[in-house]
Amino acid sequence: MRNIMLVTTSLLCLTSLIGCANDAPLGSHVAQLKQEQIYNKQATEENMGVIPTGSGERMEGAYHVYTGKKGDSLAGSDSQFIEGFSQ
Repeated sequence: MRNIMLVTTSLLCLTSLIGCANDAPLGSHVAQLKQEQIYNKQATEENMGVIPTGSGERMEGAYHVYTGKKGDSLAGSDSQFIEGFSQ
């Protein structure tokens, strides 16, 4: 009886050690995402043809939808449109 318990305990310890033998690939998903997400510093200049020209109410509405902000803080003819951005 004692031998059976000793063998069972030994097998249990060995299987738990074998289960922990391989290192988990920690950080592999982050490294993969970093490789897939390329940061392009020239994106603004390269996409100038995509940016619509205009200002005023149409661009303000599009800007507020894009940013999720409301234009309550704007007064009169104030605009958050960046001057010279679409030229």
